[in-house]
Amino acid sequence: MKKRILMISFRCPWPEHKGGYILRVLNLAKILNERYTIDLLTLIKEDKERRSLNDLKKIFNKVFFVKHSLKDEFFGAFKFFLFSKPLQAGYYYSPKAYQWLKNNYQNYHLLYFNTIRTVEYARELKIPKVLDIIDAISLNYKLSEEWQDFLWKIIYKIEIPRTFEYEINIFKENMFDKLFISSGFDKKYLEENVSHSLEDLIVLPNGVKDSLLYEKKQGPENNFISFFGKMDYKSNEDAVIYFSQKVFPDIRKIFPELKFYIIGLNPTKRIINLNQKGGIKVTGFLENPYLLLRKSKLVVAPLRFGAGIQNKILESMALGKTVVTTEIGARGISGARNKKELLITDFKKPKEMARSIIDILNNEKEKDRIGERAKEFIFKNYTWDKIETILFSRIFDTIK
Repeated sequence: MKKRILMISFRCPWPEHKGGYILRVLNLAKILNERYTIDLLTLIKEDKERRSLNDLKKIFNKVFFVKHSLKDEFFGAFKFFLFSKPLQAGYYYSPKAYQWLKNNYQNYHLLYFNTIRTVEYARELKIPKVLDIIDAISLNYKLSEEWQDFLWKIIYKIEIPRTFEYEINIFKENMFDKLFISSGFDKKYLEENVSHSLEDLIVLPNGVKDSLLYEKKQGPENNFISFFGKMDYKSNEDAVIYFSQKVFPDIRKIFPELKFYIIGLNPTKRIINLNQKGGIKVTGFLENPYLLLRKSKLVVAPLRFGAGIQNKILESMALGKTVVTTEIGARGISGARNKKELLITDFKKPKEMARSIIDILNNEKEKDRIGERAKEFIFKNYTWDKIETILFSRIFDTIK
């Protein structure tokens, strides 16, 4: 009989296209499903999310959910504000979910928690436990603070020191048998602040879909470059607005017919306002965004802040595209080299970024060589098969 794992998610991990967190949860669940019986406990915010449960049951053996309304979220955040804990931990804390866990956790051999937003549920449960931190959230907040609006800067003043202390205490308290994180850069940041090596914190990157790696190049590229990502995510919104205003106009002076496609669901009002201005096209959600990405001359990811590993860059590289990014975008992708598998530019120097893009657009052979090396690099390092090997060879000795 297979041993049983319960995965705990702070929000409903569906639909698949909704973001990197959901892709990671679902793909790791599929891998675990090969050897274990895996159930899911998740919060749902709206009744319409109940429709996702049938889809989730194709991956999980059983799906348990607890309704957690907007009122519950704000009440939890306020309560944790008074307790000097991170607001986000309170925002996603449900006493009902915790009670369900206390009543049922002994039916499982291991509990699998996702992000620090589920850590409160792990307390006092005497059973093997693992935590997928995914990103060092305090690092992300520190790097992005200066780019936030006035209200968020106030929130970050409260949240950054609390989140930092919360992350560090996870290691000091030894609450979990194993912990995962998506990038070596984020692991190093945490180790520097804990002041010792974190042997139980294992770098577990994301993978890409096999279909992106195995599909052959089809037809010529069209006269546009692209950005790809979830467009209500703050770092993505900032990146495309920065690029549209500071970089792309200089590129258009040399290539006046070149277009810039902003591809991804939930574009904010600020992004929608860019549509049809100076060669910019905002697509919104596309059922198959890869059709456009494959036809793009190159992909840009001009991130000025962020943490963890960038799925949009991995997937674009898997398509054999030259990706022009920044140190922020590249640092989560261990082993990727400037001018070999990526083009890494300085967001503080938009003129130089524009010049780098102009130069590579004028050098078709070099552009294609970088794209080919990028695809090979992803194939060797960032497939879900590679992630499966790490998961089973180094982690799940936790289940006796």
